[in-house]
Amino acid sequence: MSVSVAVVAKSPSALPCAQLHAGAAAPCASANRKWVLVATILGSALAFMDGSVVNVALPALQAAFHATSGGIQWVMQGYALFGAALLLLGGAIGDHYGRRRTYVWGVALFALASAGCAASTSLGELVAARAVQGVGAALLVPQGLSILSASFSGEERGRAIGTWSAWTSVFAALGPVAGGWLLQVWSWRLIFVLNLPLAALVLLLAPRIPESKGGGEGGTQPLDWLGAALATTSFAAIIFALSFAPELGWRDFRVVLPLVIGGLLLAAFLWSQGVRANAMMPLSLLRIPRFLAANLLTFLLYGALGGGLYVIPFYVIQVRHYAPVEAGAVFLPLVAMMFFFSARVGAMAARVGERWLLAGGAGCAGVGFGLFAALSAGGAYWRSLLPGVLLLGVGLTLAVAPLTTAVMSSVPQEKTGVASAVNNALSRLAALVAVSVLVFVLAQGFSSRLGHELQRSSLPVAAQHAMVAEQARLHDTPIPDGLTQGQHAEAAGMLDRAFFAGYRAVMWSCAVSSWLGALAVVVLLRRHAEA
Repeated sequence: MSVSVAVVAKSPSALPCAQLHAGAAAPCASANRKWVLVATILGSALAFMDGSVVNVALPALQAAFHATSGGIQWVMQGYALFGAALLLLGGAIGDHYGRRRTYVWGVALFALASAGCAASTSLGELVAARAVQGVGAALLVPQGLSILSASFSGEERGRAIGTWSAWTSVFAALGPVAGGWLLQVWSWRLIFVLNLPLAALVLLLAPRIPESKGGGEGGTQPLDWLGAALATTSFAAIIFALSFAPELGWRDFRVVLPLVIGGLLLAAFLWSQGVRANAMMPLSLLRIPRFLAANLLTFLLYGALGGGLYVIPFYVIQVRHYAPVEAGAVFLPLVAMMFFFSARVGAMAARVGERWLLAGGAGCAGVGFGLFAALSAGGAYWRSLLPGVLLLGVGLTLAVAPLTTAVMSSVPQEKTGVASAVNNALSRLAALVAVSVLVFVLAQGFSSRLGHELQRSSLPVAAQHAMVAEQARLHDTPIPDGLTQGQHAEAAGMLDRAFFAGYRAVMWSCAVSSWLGALAVVVLLRRHAEA
């Protein structure tokens, strides 16, 4: 944040590039581009940071609202669902009505929804406000990269995108740290209040952003509202089914029916994108090998990252008994690594080539997740968690900036808004699906180990049945009253071991997903595709 403020302070009093190039996609003058870069970083940081800032607060929210694992997911999933499903439409809206205008709409709506989150008095109200936050994020996120592409040219564009990637990744990684500290010093409500001054600063800088629209016929065609409706409802139905399957069972009609409906609606969405001239996700983009490879890696790597960052705070807070601020600080070495090296890697990609940077980054990230599974059972932070954090940091540092550059440079200039929206939608959809799938993996590992532990325990049969009945709350499963001190300690130990069994299964799943992403890049992103 201090670096951004310093950049603003150095900006001259010359006319902003919004006035110099009104309505055009021409690059801005050098002095004015600093304003544009600061405004896009800060606005995008709102959306990326709020995707992770509540992670360390989830255990406290689960306890406060007495929620099951399926219910508490929706604090994250409500935000991710609308952010993912509407990102494609958000990119089209920016191309149609103007990217700066849409960016401002998104920031303002995000700020209002943040105030609603802070004022929530029930889990339902919080989930609803988070959903509105997701709509705001869907409007503002695709515009950031499109604005940069319109304001910078040549090598400076790659450097600006690398800087944007580095800072937004740092803000996303700082989210759990800030959330843990705010939760510990006051309340989870302050996590959302924090967004308001940041949004106000972005709105003050907005006049410095150049207005631009999509070129060609995209700016005159009607928006794809049908595609938006099909995407949102299909994702919502599928994620609902995946979220509550561990609690209700796969044969329950409340799981089967939404899963079937979601699958049919998803098929209808894909069909519509292939036949409609104004499709918000033109399937023709996926015929570009470079674009396809980058987006496959996005889905697999960001899915692993989203699922891992959801589960790890539960583990370190509930099993390792870290304070919230300590849980957030677990990833500080990763933040520092990305802050100092991501922009340099982005500038280096043109010389080294994206293929091996992306594959190597995803491979390192997979090793990092594997180290989380193999080493984090206990012991000091430096030998149980830090190795995984460092390898994950190396992987993300190598992959994030080249990945963004590959996506934005693989399509014509007039398609950058759509390309940005597709890539961001896939990253969020990946996290959305991964959280649901990996919580199911976590729940299966937990229940299997807990059942085995209970059979061998000395707990009364009634206490065993009570714990099994509440196991949908995972580690937050209440320990029955009336136990001796020894039995209570035995039950607590069983919950720790059962949760760790599920946690290890999740980490290995994240590792495999990352390695598959590396394989996809090696196979699809040939050297001739980079030329």
